[in-house]
Amino acid sequence: MEYNQTGIHQHKKVQVNEIQIAGLSCNLYLPSNYNNTQAHYPVIYVNGNIPTEEVVHEVRQAGADTEFLLLSVQPRDWNDDFTPWSAPAFRKGEEAPAGRADEYLLRLTREIKPFIDANYRTKPEPEHSVLLGYSLGGLVALYSIYKTDRFGVIGSLSGSLWYDNFCEYMEQNQPLRKDLKVYLSLGKKESLSKNPRMGQVADCTQRARDILLRQLSVGGDDIQSTSIYFEWNDGGHFHEIPERFAKAIAWWVKNKA
Repeated sequence: MEYNQTGIHQHKKVQVNEIQIAGLSCNLYLPSNYNNTQAHYPVIYVNGNIPTEEVVHEVRQAGADTEFLLLSVQPRDWNDDFTPWSAPAFRKGEEAPAGRADEYLLRLTREIKPFIDANYRTKPEPEHSVLLGYSLGGLVALYSIYKTDRFGVIGSLSGSLWYDNFCEYMEQNQPLRKDLKVYLSLGKKESLSKNPRMGQVADCTQRARDILLRQLSVGGDDIQSTSIYFEWNDGGHFHEIPERFAKAIAWWVKNKA
């Protein structure tokens, strides 16, 4: 297993370690009392690099505890690693996405998560393992529920659920866990995109929610509202991203086992 710690930086009393795991650059947040206790902690994994210090600060501002580890994973290529299959280019002049999400998820579940569980005091069970992502990172977070049972909590924030044939894929497959908790969020202005594919995001996100409501129900009964949550945010796709992550984490903290 490849591992290197490349640096430590602090912001607003938040410590983040810059590390390399399995050839990918990661940022790891440890709770402030981590080195002073023998407690074990749940872990939030994030597809893609995020402003970790700002996110943790916003979680605190929301009044939620930050007693968790948070690991953000930078992919080798955002468009390739965070797409489930190849599709036409998103914009004129761009290369078409290669669709390597399966490879990324294998690295995440077989190398990165096992390394974190082996080297830090974690609660490794699925109910304590969260996977979040934004945009295409949110797409692959939702895609993961059909590929792995390692995560019990999924968050797709402004997820690119407009991706070609993704909702059809969801309808044709079944989540590997029935006890999932899923958080979906979207900006109210995101469907105003001038890109006709991306402009379908609101319809696709609501369709994905309806699919999950059917797939995760047991015996035809309605699942609890805490199991699948859809939150609308102000603004467009790039509006208040740290705050949107904080909302997702605060929701999970409130509803965690």
